[in-house]
Formats: sequence, C-alpha cells, structure tokens
Amino acid sequence: MVYDVTMLEAFYAAYKGKVEHVRAILKRPLTLAEKILYAHLYDVADLKDYKRGEDYVNFRPDRVAMQDATAQMALLQFMNAGKDQVAVPSTVHCDHLIQAYKGAKADIATARLTNEEVYDFLRDVSSRYGIGFWKPGAGIIHQVVLENYAFPGGMMVGTDSHTPNAGGLGMVAIGVGGADGMEWELKMPKIIGVRLTGKLSGWTSPKDVILKLAGILTVKGGTNAIIEYFGPGTESLSATGKATICNMGAEVGATTSLFPFDGRMATYLRATGRDCVVDWAESVDADLRADDIVTDEPSNYYDRVIEIDLSELEPYINGPFTPDAATPISEFAEKVLLNGYPRKMEVGLIGSCTNSSYQD
Repeated sequence: MVYDVTMLEAFYAAYKGKVEHVRAILKRPLTLAEKILYAHLYDVADLKDYKRGEDYVNFRPDRVAMQDATAQMALLQFMNAGKDQVAVPSTVHCDHLIQAYKGAKADIATARLTNEEVYDFLRDVSSRYGIGFWKPGAGIIHQVVLENYAFPGGMMVGTDSHTPNAGGLGMVAIGVGGADGMEWELKMPKIIGVRLTGKLSGWTSPKDVILKLAGILTVKGGTNAIIEYFGPGTESLSATGKATICNMGAEVGATTSLFPFDGRMATYLRATGRDCVVDWAESVDADLRADDIVTDEPSNYYDRVIEIDLSELEPYINGPFTPDAATPISEFAEKVLLNGYPRKMEVGLIGSCTNSSYQD
C-alpha cells in the first residue's frame, strides 16, 4: 500500500471540525476552495477572513511531489534547511528527463545513462531524508500522484506547473518552485466559479471544457485564482476527465483547479485500491463541496462566475501560437481560410501529462 493510511485517517478525523470552526469564525457559507485552504492554515490562531488577492497566508500542506528536473534544486534547498527528515510525506518522480525518441525501452535506457549522476543524487537524497523515490520508467508524475496519493480535501505542493492535475480528486494541488521545510506562504487566491450543467454529447470530451474556458479567461485570466467547478454537470465527468481539466488550468495561469467530491471520484479511488479513502471522504462529503447556498447564489461568493452547458459544448481546437485562441469545430474551417492557416496537418504530438484521460 503506497499511500499513508495513518496520515489520511487523522486528516479526515479532524477535517469536519476544522471546517466547522472556520465557518463559526467567518460567520458565512464557504466555497470548497475556502474550506480546504482554511483547514490547512499553518496557525489556526491567525484565522480571519483573509482578503482574496491581497493577504499573504501561511499553510501546512499534506504532501509534496517533485519531478526530477526541478527536484534537484528543491532538494538542495531542503538539505540546506538543516532538517533531519521531511515534515510531510514527499515523493520524487523521474520522468521529465526522459526524452521521447525511439520508444520506451530504448529511451529509458538512454535517459538512465545520460542522467545517471542526477538519478543517483535524487535516489540517495530521497533515501537519506525519508522521501519516496519513483525511478525512471515508473510513470508520469501527475498520473502516479493521481493513482496513488491524491485525496479529496487535501493540499499538496509540487515542483511542476501541472501539479493541479490532482484537482481531479478534489485536492488543492499547487505548483511551486522549491521547498525548505518551513510553513508555506501563498497570497490568498481569488476564486473563479465555473458552473457546469448538462452532460457531454457523444462528440465532446472533458478537455473541451478547459479549451472553451481558455478562450474565455485567456492565458492570464486565471492568475492568482483558483478555478472551482460546481453544478450538476460535474458528476457526469470521470475522475480522470476532471484531472485533465484541472491539469490544463495551468494554461490560463490558475493557481490550481478543483472539483467537488462525488461518486465518480469514489469509483476511481476504489479502482486504484483506496477503499479506505472513499469511506473517510464519504463521512465528511458535505464539506468536500461548496455549501449549498454558495452554489445556489454563486455570484455572492465567487469573484467571477462562468456558466458552461456541457450539452451544448462543441469540440474545440485551440491555437495556433497561443492556447487561448479557442475555436469551436463548427467555426474552424472558416477561421482557417480567413487567417490563411495551413490546411494540411503535418505533425501531431500527444503529450504525456494526461494520457490516461484521452477519450477522443
């Protein structure tokens, strides 16, 4: 069993009480992002209604995840912090330094040879400080985290911009530059509420949600903000589909993205051997989503509200040149002719971050 059962059991045992305490102090309903953020305050004595986009706040994350390219500097920082062990469960994943060229077997062998010194350093430092080590070929960091470590209501920091992939399981997961063993400071983010209604039709997939949203928000529209999805449409999306949407939230500059806990997440957690997590999450499920009044009157609680009807959503093609150039498929042919884009596709690349979630 990879995940930390003791830590998770303690987390869920305390979570409901923490949220109730926050609600009593702030004297107002809470969004899901607020529940998770305030439940992870480094010092509960500092609890107050922080101003979004202005106040800096110290948090206590549950986990840390590092990929090999950026883990080098993060671990060097940590070694200089004078700590004897990591303060929270942490992992290193050797995936980014593997270059795709000839095929998995040959490429991994080349990476092991080329990056031998780096891999040995990461392995030895991980062993010294009690950090989990996923060697080259063990999997893509975001997928490994989703399959093994992410959990509803948790907070994780990672040394990769696409760390928010874990939001597919209802986790506030944020990409950062390094880790020094101290409390973690973050400007209290604004919260963009995205209300999903309807269900995806046969020709669309979850990625079309975030492609459309990129066109609405632009590449900077999510800066210093958490994108929180809510509404009946969320339950129609698979956990891996939710993860795809959260992963790509990085392309609009969002601090992170997340979905409320539901049956689709429970199905995924059970399929990946985490029945205990489902039982604990279900015991506090009311606080693993926004309060009802928040979703009934979202404009009063989110800094911006965007509505997307999944039933009317078309497949989108984004680009060229920028990911916020979003075009529904029905308008794409006209746009190609109007802008003189090449009409023949010559090169295609499927990225690795969300391979588990492609449904086209």
